[in-house]
Amino acid sequence: MDRDERAALCVLHSIKGMGHRSLMKIQQDFGSFSGFFNTNTAQMRASFLPAYVVDELIAVRHKIDPLSYLDDLDERGIEVAAINDSTYPEILRNIHNPPALIYYRGSIAAAGSFCMAVIGARAATIYGKKTARELGQSLAEYNVTVVSGMARGIDREAHWGALDKNGFTIAVLGSGIDVIYPRENYQLYEQICSRGLVISEFPPGTNPESGHFPMRNRIISGLSRGIIVVEARIKSGALITADFALEQGKDVFAVPGPINSPASAGTNNLIKQGAILVTGIMDVIQEYHDLEARLDSLDVKQEELLLLDKEESVIIESMSYEPCHFDRLLNITGFNVGQLSSLLLNLELRGIVQSLPGNYYVKL
Repeated sequence: MDRDERAALCVLHSIKGMGHRSLMKIQQDFGSFSGFFNTNTAQMRASFLPAYVVDELIAVRHKIDPLSYLDDLDERGIEVAAINDSTYPEILRNIHNPPALIYYRGSIAAAGSFCMAVIGARAATIYGKKTARELGQSLAEYNVTVVSGMARGIDREAHWGALDKNGFTIAVLGSGIDVIYPRENYQLYEQICSRGLVISEFPPGTNPESGHFPMRNRIISGLSRGIIVVEARIKSGALITADFALEQGKDVFAVPGPINSPASAGTNNLIKQGAILVTGIMDVIQEYHDLEARLDSLDVKQEELLLLDKEESVIIESMSYEPCHFDRLLNITGFNVGQLSSLLLNLELRGIVQSLPGNYYVKL
């Protein structure tokens, strides 16, 4: 695609109401995006586009020069891949309703690697966050690119896990490529741009809206060989991604959680419905022969067995993956204050429990 054609495509896409199907029909009916952008008003009004879209397009033509618009994207470090470009991810081109173009920052080559999505709840528990981070780390050690949505909770931890091990990770946004949401993920966004790939199908400047996230989810699954759902409630956006994955013929994995935890109700239900249960990285690796072949070249370490004495076992059995107050542990275990404090400190030093503000403790 030459520069004039790319510039016209980007300006057309920036117009509200101009979706991917409309763009593909324009190319089919008019032969080129630049040809349609420069056609006369009468032909535009005779096209399939709604009147309000044509009105905005006519107004935009008087204000924006397409080549200048594209130059501005270049200056801001925003790159564009149209569906027929060689840089456009092949795996994404083959999904139902692929985006006509994507905006990106970072290395687009990451989308051509072996990718697995790690997704889950925004309001994740400590158990869920820890599991997501460890999965991100483990996948990176197998040179697997971690795909997620850069949301709070599970997504964020999975991205950071991959970065912890100097692995690749891809963030798919539900906003414009230049709109960081949530704002506290600014540092994560910058790290992924420099060490991975950030993708959006929405025009630059687009704010996050609730309807954007299901659209984003089809791209997360579309880029991946499979998805791993770490935590999800019964009604969760992560389950929408699982549905997209099944439609696209991708593998669905789920991490089990406590049976009384609402945060794991959706994942436990996925396992009932046939999702592949994940209790460790090998549950994922063994599903793919090309990953298993890497075992010989990697230093795979067996995890140290968790050995607890009788008193420590009483404490762990009294706790869940949700915060538990010290006073409640006193009542449940029957230990005195000094004894319980000493045992909890020892468990914390061994990385088995974590102390939280307010004299709460949680099992890791």
